Amino acid sequence: MSTMSAASARDTGADAAAQDRPSSARRRSLAGLRAGGTGVRAPWWLVAAAAALLSPWRAGAAPPRAAVQLEYRRAPGAERCPGEGLLREEMARQLGYDPVEPEAAAQAKALVFRGPGREIHATMDLYDADGSIAWSRHLVVYHDDCKELVMNMALSLRIALDPSLHVPPAPPPPPLSPAPPPPDALAAAPAQRAWPDVRVGLAGSAVFGTLQETTAGTALHVALRYPSFTLGVEGHVQLPVTIQLDEATSISTWLAAANLMPCSQRRHLFACAVASIGVVTTSSTDARIIDTSSLWLATGPRAGIEIPISDRLAIQFYGDIVLRLSEFRVESQEGVLWTPPAYGGLVGLRLDVNLDPRSEAPARRAALPRGAEAAH
Repeated sequence: MSTMSAASARDTGADAAAQDRPSSARRRSLAGLRAGGTGVRAPWWLVAAAAALLSPWRAGAAPPRAAVQLEYRRAPGAERCPGEGLLREEMARQLGYDPVEPEAAAQAKALVFRGPGREIHATMDLYDADGSIAWSRHLVVYHDDCKELVMNMALSLRIALDPSLHVPPAPPPPPLSPAPPPPDALAAAPAQRAWPDVRVGLAGSAVFGTLQETTAGTALHVALRYPSFTLGVEGHVQLPVTIQLDEATSISTWLAAANLMPCSQRRHLFACAVASIGVVTTSSTDARIIDTSSLWLATGPRAGIEIPISDRLAIQFYGDIVLRLSEFRVESQEGVLWTPPAYGGLVGLRLDVNLDPRSEAPARRAALPRGAEAAH
């Protein structure tokens, strides 16, 4: 009995010791942590940095949101295109919110319509609170794809409505100072003149329809020449035309006139309006002519081409239509001998001389490199 009691006592003591051992270890661990806490504790600044990094960011101010009324229409022929729902859905997806509000101050109007062939067009206008158009676009697709057109419309409206995409315009660049002309150009270019060039010319022509037969003519021409306009005066003489009435009687007629010609010139082509006043003189060897001198009035257009030969010389080929305004006829005591037709014409060739060619030449001479004039 003592033996069992001793064994029981030993077992009971072992169990108690086993139960007491964890408590002692826990106490020692806690004591060790309290004793050595200063050795493993993180510095205060590291804890603050970790807290700042792990804490959520402070929410900033919400970005501005656009609001707009939307009027979306499909013209006849475009009924199969997507409706307003797809446009709003795509705008909301790109902006992150639906900008369409019935009470918004701004208003967007969109119209989809068909063009020729497979084209589909869309026009979009954005009106501000005052009803003025603040933005406008015109889009088109060429392969009959309405869905792509609506996607492009949504992108354009997103760019127009999103305030974050509105970049202020860059300031205009400072004006560039013009480069100074080369010294040779300064030396070669004289001052611009305020008066026109003076040109004189001598012309020869073949005239038909004004006298009894086709005849030759000559003219002395003087003109004031501007860059695109010329005002000219011309003294014109048609050589005598002689017709034989019988073996003993002949009639000779000739014309002298002054022509006023305002002309418009474009490059080498020119066109003029001609006003002519003069006298027609008739003489006869035997027949008694009534009114040997008659008034000549005529008008008509002139057109031609000018071919420059040099800075001083040019050749002009031209043609006139002569419309007679005055009435005259060759008449003797026996009756009317000849009545001219109401219209005629002439073709001419004139040689023009520029009395001061340097007013046109400096630009060409200044553009030549040094030594080029000697080479020519």
